[in-house]
Amino acid sequence: MKRILTLCNRVGCVIVVVCFFTGCATNLTKPSSSPRPSKVKFGEFSNVEVKAVGISESFASSGANQKALKKIDELVFRDLRMVFPNMKRIESGSDFPKAEGRTLQITPLVKEIKFIGGNARFWVGAMAGSSAVLMQTTYRDSSTGEVIAEPEFYRAAGAYSGALSIGSTDNNMLDQIAQDVVNYTTLNR
Repeated sequence: MKRILTLCNRVGCVIVVVCFFTGCATNLTKPSSSPRPSKVKFGEFSNVEVKAVGISESFASSGANQKALKKIDELVFRDLRMVFPNMKRIESGSDFPKAEGRTLQITPLVKEIKFIGGNARFWVGAMAGSSAVLMQTTYRDSSTGEVIAEPEFYRAAGAYSGALSIGSTDNNMLDQIAQDVVNYTTLNR
């Protein structure tokens, strides 16, 4: 009987150690290729309209994902304002208005996200898993309705780096994904 208890304790310890070192898996789709350049230079447009960053319904129910979405939206809009000072913001759920002149319409969408917030990082650490985000941004020519670019961007923050930084790398991931959108827009201007 004592042997069985000792064996059970060892097996239990191994299971706990394996769970601790593996964390929760994060399986988001990664883009299959690097973003391609736009078919048309963005500087050719007389107006620019940007929708608030949206999120796929299947990822919208998480409170942590909603906080991450809000942060991404703030960063994208703030930094795109530096590229296009006269751009117009279109709120979530609204359609683009009928454009006067040739208008670049930008629609950023978080297709997939798993964001580990600071509380989870503090209490659960690496076992909460890694954070990751997949974002697609659609650039459309209002005069033709043609999609001129639709790049996807992927960023991740590791479970252990998130645990060691108590969520700092998770938050940096949000800055990086927003900067990917802004950099792409700037390079194609």
